[in-house]
Amino acid sequence: MKLNVTALAQLFARIALGLGFLLPVCDRLGFMGVPGSGKAAWGDWSHFVAYTHTLMPFTSLLTANIAGLLATIAEVVLGVCLIVGFKTKWMGLGAAIITLTFAVFMIASLGIAAPFNYPVFVFTGAGLLLFTQHSFRWSIDALLIKK
Repeated sequence: MKLNVTALAQLFARIALGLGFLLPVCDRLGFMGVPGSGKAAWGDWSHFVAYTHTLMPFTSLLTANIAGLLATIAEVVLGVCLIVGFKTKWMGLGAAIITLTFAVFMIASLGIAAPFNYPVFVFTGAGLLLFTQHSFRWSIDALLIKK
């Protein structure tokens, strides 16, 4: 069996992006450690919503809470679908859109360096690269095409 570097790169990008969405969700739900433990960025929902409100200071705390919930739902869907390879092309586009949106809010609220302190643009680029692909080996997409 010949090594297909593109297929391997896609798999790596899918898993890295997927975990990159799911681990922060685990953090905001308290599974990565308590606030201030050094193991978590937020540690619970209230700290996450406070950060969301920092990125969206023009909104109310309730609106930041709703935006945080919608982002969390989107991140769970994107993360799971990317890892298993379901609708990968469109999940890649979704990943690019959500991370680019996050970057814009970070720049507007925290300054130009903020998204560069995290791999926000790397996630955007990886999502866009997945969106440009037409087939995804080792994925549910590939299994569905074979049937």
